[in-house]
Formats: sequence, C-alpha cells, structure tokens
Amino acid sequence: MKTLRIAAFCAAIGMTAFALSPGQAQAQASPGAAAYPARPVRLILGYTAGGLTDVLARAMAQEIVKTWGQQLLVENRPGANQIIAAEAAAHAPADGYTFLMVDSSALVLNPLLYSKLPYDPTKDFQPVLNLTFVPDMLVASPQFPGNTLQDVLRIAREQPGKLSYGTFGLGSLTHVDTEAFAAIAGIRLNHIPYKGISEVLPALTGNQIDLALSGIPPLPGLTKQGRIKPIALASSRRSPAMPDVPTFAEAGGPDFDSHAWFGLVTQAGVPRAIVDKVALDLGRVISQPAFNEKYISGAGMELLNQPAAQFAETIKADTISYTQRIRSNNIHLE
Repeated sequence: MKTLRIAAFCAAIGMTAFALSPGQAQAQASPGAAAYPARPVRLILGYTAGGLTDVLARAMAQEIVKTWGQQLLVENRPGANQIIAAEAAAHAPADGYTFLMVDSSALVLNPLLYSKLPYDPTKDFQPVLNLTFVPDMLVASPQFPGNTLQDVLRIAREQPGKLSYGTFGLGSLTHVDTEAFAAIAGIRLNHIPYKGISEVLPALTGNQIDLALSGIPPLPGLTKQGRIKPIALASSRRSPAMPDVPTFAEAGGPDFDSHAWFGLVTQAGVPRAIVDKVALDLGRVISQPAFNEKYISGAGMELLNQPAAQFAETIKADTISYTQRIRSNNIHLE
C-alpha cells in the first residue's frame, strides 16, 4: 500500500467556514442579481472531457443559456486530484463569473491528505448547489478470472498484490475508498492511478487493469456489450439502473459504502445574491423531468438539488466520515 501523509486537519474546525445562517439556506434570487449574468460564466471542472461530470456540465450549459441569455463555458482542468482546477477557481476574481464543479476530493480528501494546498477549501470557497449523488460499483475487466466478489477476495488472498485497480488519481476518492475496502477485507491490491474515468474505463475494458470502482452511469452499456464484469455495488441498497448486481454485503463481503456527489462552489467573496440566483436557476434546470430522466436518474445517478446550507452539511458529514476512514484503515500518502 502506498503511504499517504494525513495533514493535521480537524473536521470540526475545518468546515466552520461553511456554516450558514438560516436565511442563507433559501435559494431565492435577490433583486440585486436581476441583471446577472451580463457576460459568459465560467465553469471549471477537475475532470477529463467525456466523463460523467463533463456530460452533465455541458448539458446544464446548453439549458441555462435559455434562461440567462449568456453562455456557461465549461473548462476542463483535470489532474492532481482536482487541485489544478480548484487552484484556478480559487484565484479567479470573486465576481460571480467563475464556478467550480467538485466532488469530495477537492473539499474533503485533499485537506486530509496534503499538508500544503494552493487553495483553502473552507476560506476560499462557499457552497452553491449540490447537484447529484451516485453510488460506486466494483467492476472487473472482461478477462478477469472470476465473476463475483468472492472470486476477487479469493484471488487477492491467494496472490497478494497481483490484482491491479485503476483510480482517478493518487489520493482520489476511488483510491481512498478502494484502499479502505482492501483494508477491511484483509487483502492487498496494486494501485494504478489515472486522470479520470475516461482513462480508467478504457484501461479496464482493454484488460490493462483488473478492477476499478466506478460510478454507475457508464456501466450498463459496457456490461451489456460484455466489455466489463459487474462485481458488486458499494451501497446499502441495489441500484435501479443495475438491479441484478448485488451489494457488497449481499455478495458476502463487508457492508461497504462508496459514493460521490457532484456540486458547485464559488469564491467566498461572491455576493450572496448571485450565489442564490445561480443555485435557483441551475436547480430548476436539473429538476426538469426531461433533463433529470436523460442526464441524472436515467444515467444511474440521483437528483440532490441541495441548496447551500444543506450542501455545507453534506461536506461537513463527509469530512468527519473520511477522517475516520483514512485513520482507522491506516491509509497514508507518501
């Protein structure tokens, strides 16, 4: 197992900057934001083009132009566990024209895993809108010599370190969660880091790696084509998108959870009226039945549409959970 260094980080203190007043919980646009936006808005993503978040972001961009009369320009800045994207967003002017789409890696894991970051997740950013939730599934390459979680555990125990797994990068959510699963199950796996799902899945379907944790959306089609093997869902309940795939517990493994949420944040200094307007307008877009069916629920995700106050609570809860997971499973970065 690679050694990862845990920064001195306290969840109770670290998330205080996300504490919001009751009035801030309501995603209601104020009259001061009526003329916003007056020019194109930037949306930075720490993900590769063509992946789940990229497709969702570009779909939102196509829809929101109908409301704003201005473009939402999607900018991909993958790599370094979303640090590159977060740094770019943190250093942009706090004028309401730059937003960042993130998951727990940028706001929760990075402060736990890195002693120095070029941004401060609690001082530089404020939550805007938590968009979606998606559980992860353990999948295997088509040539993997097994079809079940028990096969994975057996082979891993017989040949420690032989089985390889791909992730979205060193210290990424899928890296931490796979190592946590391996520690709980008492096995050792070989980590192969990539930049994103658009690199992990080709490596998996091409038999360059054995296993990967992935969000559900791209998996049903690959499963039907025989290009991957679904092993088990890291959730407490089965997914409607792939109802025949058992959970980890149902497959005889540990009761293990791995999931991602995707949300928007912006600089801490952006006026509240703009934050509320963006949350309200984009919340309406993703809540449209046709949009939800095509890009969210129909893609294997769950609609959240959490305004800033609820999003802040989600971040706080995940910080506490991952602080425990990293320390109790002795996951370290070198």
